[in-house]
Amino acid sequence: MEQRIREKAVRAISDILKSAGYDVHHASPPIDLSAVSGSTYLVVVCSDDQEEVSRFSETEYTVKGDQGEKVCEKLLVTFDPGIEVQDCIVWYAEEFARYAGEATLSRVIGRELLLPLGESGASVRSREYPDDPAGSGIKIPHLPVRVHREEAEDKAGVPGVATLKFLPYWLYRFTSRGSGSFKEQEVSFDGSGVGALNAINGSLIDVDPDTVTRRSIPQGSEVVRAQIDKEAADEKITGDLIRSMTRKVKARQIKGDAIYYEEKNVAPERSNIALELRELFIPVWQIKGKKIVEINAYTGERLREPMDDGVEVF
Repeated sequence: MEQRIREKAVRAISDILKSAGYDVHHASPPIDLSAVSGSTYLVVVCSDDQEEVSRFSETEYTVKGDQGEKVCEKLLVTFDPGIEVQDCIVWYAEEFARYAGEATLSRVIGRELLLPLGESGASVRSREYPDDPAGSGIKIPHLPVRVHREEAEDKAGVPGVATLKFLPYWLYRFTSRGSGSFKEQEVSFDGSGVGALNAINGSLIDVDPDTVTRRSIPQGSEVVRAQIDKEAADEKITGDLIRSMTRKVKARQIKGDAIYYEEKNVAPERSNIALELRELFIPVWQIKGKKIVEINAYTGERLREPMDDGVEVF
């Protein structure tokens, strides 16, 4: 993450920990913060750099106390949903936003914030799927499940039991540079953006990458295999970006008493578009009755075209 974003994140984490009763101090690199609450000692790093994160995960930090040396808890704050470590408590954008909001509320009403850290007794529990907090153990990058089974069945309006499926998408970020011209008229193609490609039917959607989490998915849910591979997705997305950025340029020409116009489509060069692709899954409740109805488990919207029931799952 950029340095200014990191600094803002560190300040926000400091406020969150103070709301939970921690004594917080700025630390020397590579650590951003150290914090103490009772017998819990915590070190914090805010980073999206995989190498830095890996070093933090692999390092054991200790502190000397009244009862000898004690191993510190490690909290990693990252906004990159693709980062996964084994030996740290990890807060992605979703957890960051949640605890920042709860910290603000705690300060307003004068109540100490309870955080699932250290030995406070608060357990780390997923809020994505209250019916099955244990999860299946499978960790994939996905949008959180915010619509419960009963709510999905009500929205479907048909009798049947809902099954949770995770549909494959390709999350992409693009950056475009350069320009084109026709008859001295210049067209800029500078821009950037994000989106997602359905890896089954190739449709494109808008998505906020900051909402992606990498927690275990609920037990009993199904993960659908992609039908469009990464190379094909890259080709399709790049082609769509080129089409969307293509501009029709009209040039006015005067010859004698005659005025006429020329038109030309000016498009960006493929080599000027940088594309980054990552795997993403979107949760969908599928209700099978006399007909198949599907509800987006993140937004609660009913899908216009149900997923093909013959697609392969694992």
